[in-house]
Parts: sequence; structure tokens; C-alpha cells
Amino acid sequence: MIVTPLLPGRIGHDAPMMHFRRAQDDGVFDRFAGHVEDLWARGRDVWAISAVEAVDHAQA
Repeated sequence: MIVTPLLPGRIGHDAPMMHFRRAQDDGVFDRFAGHVEDLWARGRDVWAISAVEAVDHAQA
């Protein structure tokens, strides 16, 4: 897995890139994978969101 953490105030090429391999249960790899799976599960089709919902969400 390739992970590039968000570093506030930095642009993409200034952020480190880390390469993780799964070596154990509940290690760093599994924690990042779980985070990605959670984000994916909560995602919505952006083309299905109405303009009103998009504005409400942007202001939240």
C-alpha cells in the first residue's frame, strides 16, 4: 500500500510517500486499509447529489 499523509500547509510533492506491507494483524497496514474501506463505504455517487444537497454539504 502506498500512503501519502496530508500535511497541512504543504503541497503534494512536499509530502512523504510511505510504502507499507502487511506484516501482522491490526498493524499499520490494516489500520490504513480499514480507514480506506470506511471512507469507501460512506461515499456517495457525486452525480446523484442534487445542487441543493451539494450547497448544503459544502456549507456544513
